[in-house]
Amino acid sequence: MSLIILLALAGIVLISLEIILPGMILGIIGGIAIIAAIALTFGTAELDSLGMAGRILVATAILFSCMMFIGLWLKYFDRLPFCRRLVLTLANKDKVAGNEIAEYLGCKGIALTDLRPSGRVEIKGLPKTCDIIAETGFIESGSSIEIIKVDGRRVLVRKAPCAT
Repeated sequence: MSLIILLALAGIVLISLEIILPGMILGIIGGIAIIAAIALTFGTAELDSLGMAGRILVATAILFSCMMFIGLWLKYFDRLPFCRRLVLTLANKDKVAGNEIAEYLGCKGIALTDLRPSGRVEIKGLPKTCDIIAETGFIESGSSIEIIKVDGRRVLVRKAPCAT
């Protein structure tokens, strides 16, 4: 009986770790451990005194407890203090490098490379990790540009009109 419980607990732990360490290997091994625990309830001589109804009850209890624990883990994972840093939040949804969108709208700069439709630009204060996309699909290198829209790290620019 202790091997059955150990396999069920190992399966629960491995499937729970699959959330933190994705790759399906731990989840598959955990699923195999739970299936092995259920199979052992019907194949071990330790549970002969329970009869077939008792074995079915033990197998059902293992399956139900695994499903409940994994379900609770999935539901409350992001609320545990040590797991909060592993979960993305929408706190930075409308920001570029911690600055508000309104700061960058209308800013002007220079295209360092041809924007076909993306490329590199120089705009004071704009982080280098932003994706710069040309509105029209092509802007020549050295052209004056202006930011017209910011969506997260995606920045839409257009060729700035020449002031004469």
